Amino acid sequence: MKILIIEDEDALRQTLQDMLELNGHEVVAAATGTEGVRLAVTRPDFIFCDVSMPGLDGFGTIEAIRRTEAGRLVPFVFLTAKADRADQRRGMALGADDYITKPFSEKELLDVIGARTQRQRTVQERVEAMMEQHSRQVGANWSHGLLTPLNGMLGGLQLLELEAETISRDELKEVIGLIRTGAELQETLSRKLIRYFELERIKQGEPRAAAPRCSAETAVRDGVRRATTDAKRETGVEVSCAPGEVPVVAVFLADAVTELVSNALFFSRPDQAVVVTGALHDSVYRIEVLDRGPGMTAEERANEAPFTQFDRVHHERRGLGLGLAIVRSVAKLAGGRFTLEDGPGGNGLRAVLELPAAKA
Repeated sequence: MKILIIEDEDALRQTLQDMLELNGHEVVAAATGTEGVRLAVTRPDFIFCDVSMPGLDGFGTIEAIRRTEAGRLVPFVFLTAKADRADQRRGMALGADDYITKPFSEKELLDVIGARTQRQRTVQERVEAMMEQHSRQVGANWSHGLLTPLNGMLGGLQLLELEAETISRDELKEVIGLIRTGAELQETLSRKLIRYFELERIKQGEPRAAAPRCSAETAVRDGVRRATTDAKRETGVEVSCAPGEVPVVAVFLADAVTELVSNALFFSRPDQAVVVTGALHDSVYRIEVLDRGPGMTAEERANEAPFTQFDRVHHERRGLGLGLAIVRSVAKLAGGRFTLEDGPGGNGLRAVLELPAAKA
């Protein structure tokens, strides 16, 4: 394999390189975190990185590498002179796969390469199989969002296995919290993925038992409540909704509103109110979600598609890029339409979901 070593100690870096090359691996080496980030674009199959380095340390290095396309999925193992649990938890939360404590043997080094690459391939193969089922999404860069929560969960579980006899009660609670956070995020992503493909099946003609209809006001308020709870923003959303019925399953409409309000909250500051309205206009029920965030460029709107996220450079967000696709599918199923517009004065974004009012 092609292995990247990031280590500031010259002697250790050379020893590692010699050891790995003697075992048939190609090695590229960096003496600083900054140089390691630069070399990561060469797409190594595995990365070893020292934690304590001058300038950009190991934690800063993994954060920078995980933000790149080439480094999102590559197995990443820290080298450390001390088995500090706080450092281990922080590294696992950032996406590290393992830690090796110095000094280490050649066998330890080779064992961790074998174990980590096997686990990575197993998960990656599953993701690739899912992608192949929908050829139009093949090559889409969303597997990172699906795998990221697993890193924290698996890392926390491994820490419990290694330190089961000595870990304190407070540390145990902290690790369990890390695992719970990853599990909750994984559940959210999984439900969103399931909903997207469910809507796709219905759009492609899967039969339904009866024509659905629901209270638009109730579904909108349910969606807003879910979004504010998830974002831990119980205030800052203004809701004004008139009664009305629309021809769509209630949970589908609530999901669509949740996605729109979640996006609006994510791209808004806490002091910027998000405004949600629902009103009947002739035979159309119009739902608007208005925020004062950065909005979307014309190019972003034109390229909006499933498994696509925007402005990741300035707004790193864990997800699959399915939110707007779900909203668009709900609009199509109901015979309505979904549009994205500039906010008043060109500030922010106005998301508009128009659905035909259900006939009495």
